[in-house]
Amino acid sequence: MRIAFIQDHLRNGGTENQTLHLAEGLAKKGMEIHVIVFRRGGVLDEKAAQSKFTLHYLNQGPLKTDWFAPGLYSLLRSLGIDIAIPMGRMANCHSGLLASRKRPFKIVATIRTGKRIPFLQKRALRLADQVIANSCEALTRIKTLYGIENPNSTVIYNGCIRDPISQLASLQNSRQPPIHLVSVSMFRPEKKQIRLLRICSQLPTHFDWRLTLAGEGPQRDSCIQEAVKLGISKRTQFPGLLADPTELYQSSHIAIHASSKESLPNFLVEAQSFGLPVVAYDVDGVGETFLNEKSGFLIENENEGQFVEKLSRIVESHDLRLQMSQAAREYARRNFSPETQISTYIKLFHQLK
Repeated sequence: MRIAFIQDHLRNGGTENQTLHLAEGLAKKGMEIHVIVFRRGGVLDEKAAQSKFTLHYLNQGPLKTDWFAPGLYSLLRSLGIDIAIPMGRMANCHSGLLASRKRPFKIVATIRTGKRIPFLQKRALRLADQVIANSCEALTRIKTLYGIENPNSTVIYNGCIRDPISQLASLQNSRQPPIHLVSVSMFRPEKKQIRLLRICSQLPTHFDWRLTLAGEGPQRDSCIQEAVKLGISKRTQFPGLLADPTELYQSSHIAIHASSKESLPNFLVEAQSFGLPVVAYDVDGVGETFLNEKSGFLIENENEGQFVEKLSRIVESHDLRLQMSQAAREYARRNFSPETQISTYIKLFHQLK
């Protein structure tokens, strides 16, 4: 069976990392896997080139765009693809163009974002042979907002792509101040890191805490300036883009998240696997990444007072952190196992064939 994952550009976001994780995992299971990318120049290009699947770049010539996919259909046909899986909005838009035409392969459209989706992606979701969402909330949302209810739809949660090693050392260090708060996301407007800075600035003055906001993006400089303005710059770190945030997770105690749009945030999936309690706003699929009141606290969106209160409880209580940490690891093992994710994809492929 020949499977093709389609991706516009291998930036270092959650979707792109999941694309490579899935492709590599399926290739290791003996499947013939192809990853087709619209253009070169992504952070993950080198990683993809060293993987077990076959990597293809479309020829954009001098253009460097995320939407132009010359020769995509011809390449899919020449490779004898059985199933094409677009990952991300641009890839799904091109699948919207392909879905209504006569073709020798099946299309599995995906919905992995909390943002509004374009017309052609809606078309792909309606006409595809199968739809995969990475959260239950995503399927509910496209039905409610767009009236899309493809009968061949399923939810497959993201597998955790990080190896949660040395967690015991992290737990032992959790008795020692400062308490390390962490968020790993692109600095985009919808990620709202600036809200996290304002929330942390309201923590009781006697708390000994540090905050790391990892990632790159257009909002990063504004957040650095805001930390100075709030008087917390000495407690806050901005290490930029981390190719592998494993060490950061191991040295942290609590994951915090204030995004306004999400599907199933990979950061919170990874944080749970490393045993980090979560405090996050109740937006889209965020509530599916952890157990409210067990491995973290789900906060009413934009309720800063509640966020500060719940975060303060975890910062102040070592016993609560330890209890939630154990629950987080158990929840991650049950729900975000990469082995289960790969097996579920393989089962679905055989049903589609």
